[in-house]
Amino acid sequence: MLWFDRMIDRKINILFLIPSLRIGGAERQVVDLVNGISKERFNIHLFTFERELDLVGSLRKETIRFSNCPRRHKWDFSPTNKIAQIIDEERIDLVHCTLEIAILFGFLGRLKARRKTKFVGAIHTTINRNFKNELFDWFFYAPLMSFCHVVITVCQNQRIHWSRKYPFLANKFVTIYNGIDGDKFRDSFSREEKVKIREALKIRDDEFAAAIVASLGRKKGHEYAFQAVKALGRRGEKVKLLLLGDGERKIFLRRFAERLSVTKNLIWLGYQSDPRAFLSISDVLLVPSIAESLPMAILEALAMGKPVIASRIGGIPEVIKEGLNGFLFKPKDVFSLAEKLHILIKDEALRKGLSKEAREFVISRFSASEMVRKTETLFARLYDRG
Repeated sequence: MLWFDRMIDRKINILFLIPSLRIGGAERQVVDLVNGISKERFNIHLFTFERELDLVGSLRKETIRFSNCPRRHKWDFSPTNKIAQIIDEERIDLVHCTLEIAILFGFLGRLKARRKTKFVGAIHTTINRNFKNELFDWFFYAPLMSFCHVVITVCQNQRIHWSRKYPFLANKFVTIYNGIDGDKFRDSFSREEKVKIREALKIRDDEFAAAIVASLGRKKGHEYAFQAVKALGRRGEKVKLLLLGDGERKIFLRRFAERLSVTKNLIWLGYQSDPRAFLSISDVLLVPSIAESLPMAILEALAMGKPVIASRIGGIPEVIKEGLNGFLFKPKDVFSLAEKLHILIKDEALRKGLSKEAREFVISRFSASEMVRKTETLFARLYDRG
């Protein structure tokens, strides 16, 4: 019998909190976590307080108790009453909160509850989008995290960044990498299916296909990829860029593409709940971001056997190994990005080698099962401390 089994004399009751179940990296990670966690050792409760429920159909509801209590407006904290009720009635042992706003709601719900529980936070942001968010971290969320028993980061870079920024929290941070479901994300599309997809998108056989799977937000750096495509076009390279995502910069980016005269090179696919078909026909995933922690899109592409060219930021270098499963470049460095793309376009043997290593590397180091195992171990240790 393992130490893990000996230390638990009853099931541990866990309440997971996340604002919504919209399509997003943090949300998909939580769904994989609650679905994969041992139901023999844990009772799982999942609570959301926003209206978006895109991923609710992915939950294994036969083993997970799910509640949604949408707040009516930004300053409506009434869902914390329901959180307190669940903590007391379901005898919750540990509250796990994903994203800063969930840590706030979890803290307030736990404060209202009669039952005392262990408190775990999980953060997914490294660099803030604006000064307002920075102020919230400094004066609100970071002090709030001091009440957490543990704060989970998704990569070592994020842990180091937050530890240096808030030294009083340094001993609370633990890294558990995001994990990918290797059975779901594999390139199982036939050659005939890929031909049909490329034909539908009007991608010719002699055109190199690169994909960006990201919201059309400022930190995602789409414009640098557009400029790289322009530079490659001057060298006679035929490139099609598949854009999977939507967001507030859509109009700006369309106009930017027009000014560069690369509109014919871009395929605007909008938000896609399932990117696998488009990844299957792509030669490479591009991540030209200027701020990231550890994007799930990278893990998904690698699991599909696709090499990745990405900015050298956040936790990305912890996943992308130069010349093994992709290439890295300095953020905003259009010349370097174009050069990395040019190398892959010209060297088919290299592409095949990177593709082979891509899946093997991510499945061996960043699997969903490993993420679940480490989280279970953390929960058990916290419970055992009493």
